[in-house]
Amino acid sequence: MKKIIYILTVVILGMIMVSSCSDFLDENPKSVNTKETYYTDWSSLQAGIVGMYQGIINLYVINTNTPIFLSMIGTDELCYRAVNTNVRSVIDRYTYTSTEGCIGELWARYYAIIGRTNVIIAVAESMSDLTEAQRNQALSEAKFLRAWSYFQLVQFFGDLPLILEETTEFDYTKSRSPIKNVYKAIIEDLEFAVKPGVLKTEITDGHANHWAAKTLLGKIYLTMASYKESAKVPGYAQLDESVQNLYQKAYDILLDIKDNSGRDLMPVYSDLFEVANKNTNIESIWEIQFSAEEPYGTQWAKEMGLTHAGYSQTSGGWRYCPIGGSFNLNAVPSFRGYYKSWQYDVRKDWNITDSLIRYNATTGVPTRMDYLFDISGIKLAGDVAPYDTVKILTRDNNSTLVQRTSATKYRWGGSWQTDYPIKYIYSNCPNNIIVFRFADVLLMFTEADMKLNGGTATTEGLKAINRVVQRARGLDSNGIPVPESATPGFEDYTASTLTFEELMKERARELCFEFWRRHDLARTGMFEHFMTSRNATSNIKTFFDPDKSYLLPIPQYEIDNSLNKEGMYQNPGYID
Repeated sequence: MKKIIYILTVVILGMIMVSSCSDFLDENPKSVNTKETYYTDWSSLQAGIVGMYQGIINLYVINTNTPIFLSMIGTDELCYRAVNTNVRSVIDRYTYTSTEGCIGELWARYYAIIGRTNVIIAVAESMSDLTEAQRNQALSEAKFLRAWSYFQLVQFFGDLPLILEETTEFDYTKSRSPIKNVYKAIIEDLEFAVKPGVLKTEITDGHANHWAAKTLLGKIYLTMASYKESAKVPGYAQLDESVQNLYQKAYDILLDIKDNSGRDLMPVYSDLFEVANKNTNIESIWEIQFSAEEPYGTQWAKEMGLTHAGYSQTSGGWRYCPIGGSFNLNAVPSFRGYYKSWQYDVRKDWNITDSLIRYNATTGVPTRMDYLFDISGIKLAGDVAPYDTVKILTRDNNSTLVQRTSATKYRWGGSWQTDYPIKYIYSNCPNNIIVFRFADVLLMFTEADMKLNGGTATTEGLKAINRVVQRARGLDSNGIPVPESATPGFEDYTASTLTFEELMKERARELCFEFWRRHDLARTGMFEHFMTSRNATSNIKTFFDPDKSYLLPIPQYEIDNSLNKEGMYQNPGYID
């Protein structure tokens, strides 16, 4: 029977002694103190703030009971092709129960972060020798991260125990608070964090900033509005504000970010995901930090990558290939069809690549075989040269179709041909997770605009989404944006062509594999609609149940350990 341990005052905070808070995953924990002896000045409090953020990476590592899969697979974007008892399979197929380990870890690790934030808040409120600016900085960063954690948890689980005070262990007398109360606490935290002059407006590293807090608040209002409107999770009906008021609040905040944040789209879509551009590009608003120091690098990125053959670990193979991967996760076949114009939408060939990499068993050096697919009766041209072989696959060849549909969005820098082998392997690649970026702001703004105008986008909403579409056309050989006239079938949206379903597909095309799709499908009530499409075009089918699958089960150990059985109830559909 597992307990969540909340000894988070000082021991788990780790009292990370770092030389720089702006590069806060490049050092290891150096010392452990008690709270009373450690937090003596602003410098020690800054180190505690670093330890608070470091807990986030525990949500994204690949290990036993990995919680990351709960936001990666089981949607119309990404799937796990094998059918077995592997954690990836049960999450993708919705065959998990309340005792599933990764669900318990998701709960535990977010509450661990919340425990850390509560410590920082308590210390910042009580430490006497802080300036007002320092106190506000510490409080706002901790409240931002606490709001982020509760926002994730409430979308996964619904009603939650609210722990807003410093504690050394979980209070098992706590009841689950209604969804409306959870959001009330989230918004109170963020309303503090978005006050002018509290958080820095510069966006330079993984620390919270003013525009990240505003983006989170705008996303939260949009989420509340769409959940309440879709009525798929009953607790949202109790939200005090109307759907229209919530959409209006989202619109106003997103408009401010769009017009005043100084953020913009990167001219080249793929540049956003290059390791060299992390933390420095004009589009990112908040990134979760990973380091080239083992074990603080990404592992989740190597879950994807091109399918491979002839792998030899000792001589090279996918661990050393910028576009390679363990190929555990595949793009869903129906998702491929979301890219309406493959020859024009540059995102398609970056996000999903139809190839096989074959490694020389002796040297490990890769060669690449390209595949072309005939999904709808029309052969879709691909980037053939200089690959050694081309093979046509049809929709009927379903098993091979899934196996050759590689998710390649997160590459490890360099060219698969000229930069092999690379220095980054499975656990030391410094790919950051881009949590908030400007393209998402534009798409959320268009969504709020449509919802406030009877489902039809205004000129302002169309301008926002069409900025994303224009970037997706790419640049010509002179570095000039490709015009709409040069991409027949891939035109800008108009008020008549932009339906809500099309907006949801555009979110998938642009933001795929960025850990938002499950939340997007759940909040809009479109889960079963898009999962039906997935099941119709793939033999990798799910058992999504709209009567229960919008929420995860409460971890059984939480219910077993609870001293308040009536207050710690299970979500519908998960009671044996």
